[in-house]
Amino acid sequence: MTETARPRRRLLVISVDAMSVVDVPFARTLPHFARILEGSWGSAEAIYPSVTYPNHTSQTTGRTADGHGIYANEKVTPGERIPDWFWDARDIACPTLFDLAKEQGLSTAAVGWPATGWSPSLDIAVPEIWDRAGLEPTLAVLREAATLRGREYVDRHAHEIGWDRKHRFGRFNTAVAADILRTDAPDVLFLHLVDVDSARHATGRFTAEVKEAFERVDGWLGELLAALEDAGTAAETDIAIVSDHGHVEVGRVLRANALLARQGFVRLDADGEVSSWDAWVHGCGLTGQLHLHPEADETTREKVLALVEDWVADPEVPVQAFHPLTDMHEDYGWSGPFLGILEGVSGTAFQNLWDGRWLIDRFDPEYEFLLSQHGHLPEQDIQAVFAMTGPSIETGRRITRCTVTDEAVTFAHLLGLEIPDADGRVVEEILRPAPVHQDAVGQEAVPQEA
Repeated sequence: MTETARPRRRLLVISVDAMSVVDVPFARTLPHFARILEGSWGSAEAIYPSVTYPNHTSQTTGRTADGHGIYANEKVTPGERIPDWFWDARDIACPTLFDLAKEQGLSTAAVGWPATGWSPSLDIAVPEIWDRAGLEPTLAVLREAATLRGREYVDRHAHEIGWDRKHRFGRFNTAVAADILRTDAPDVLFLHLVDVDSARHATGRFTAEVKEAFERVDGWLGELLAALEDAGTAAETDIAIVSDHGHVEVGRVLRANALLARQGFVRLDADGEVSSWDAWVHGCGLTGQLHLHPEADETTREKVLALVEDWVADPEVPVQAFHPLTDMHEDYGWSGPFLGILEGVSGTAFQNLWDGRWLIDRFDPEYEFLLSQHGHLPEQDIQAVFAMTGPSIETGRRITRCTVTDEAVTFAHLLGLEIPDADGRVVEEILRPAPVHQDAVGQEAVPQEA
């Protein structure tokens, strides 16, 4: 029998941050979303915590936080008002799709994708990173964290970064990604777009601003699809839309560290800054990760856990449960430098701050925080979306449920890669059957992998 070469497959993964399955009916009214949703789609359950960086890392590793080590958006840094984020790809504790692709000689790119700064394996990386000091410091750190080829794209499109009170990368990320698709035509490109998530945080789950964000992203999808056509790679590219979480309306903000300070577990200096601490609650959206100082003794540990039990029992404190680390590891594959997590009463957002009022209600005149949030346990509230179209993907197929780790394993499969120790599976129900080829005398040859 004759051997038939495996058809070339490329992969374009577009994260529409905070898009959920309930958004699909509206998205299908938009021309470019509709083209992708004509393939296969369904709901995808996030890992804990249901925030951006852990889930986007799962989408490139096929592992939960126990495997990849990205336990939150921000690193635990008690006393820091603005903690560092997990910008650096070298913080990831397991192989990524980009690492595996490099080993097999595939070309890779990532634009705005979390935890891709200083990547050792991406050919083109224009990571998500910023400096709150302003646009020029942001451009400096962005160039530093990008790959050599990525810096060329940063410089070419820097004028498309928006900045008012903070960065706005959507227009920039899209322009960079479309340019890369046309110019370098990589085998793999991952792109992160945050406009929907930003609109939901600022205005609520279902608002005119969220609708406008979807319409804006749809236009950007059109630019990416056009870039594939221009490059002549559209027919061989599988395209995915993924997201990382839903959203929950916020009813109140809890500063658990202010309560810890009242009990003497966080100690402040004359300026009101943290001088020392025994326990710390690392805010992670709608949950708080309870951290014990590495040098704290068993007596302190017992006192902290007793205080948390009091919070759960006190109707005035909006904490409905404490989940020990052992339970979180067993139930969610989550691990981190914590005793466990505090689950807030529905709509309670945790903040890292230790000063000011410890509880601020949504209807309080002083409330000036996010209107919707995430970080809840994965099974709660509306689910994220997973959609694919392309030469390897069935048309018109609806899947009931997968996970973000399944997405990564599926991407690897489509590229002919295998993720070691993966926590997910191939979402086989969206894949077209492998074609059967015939040899020169009409006998069926071995089916070729899709």
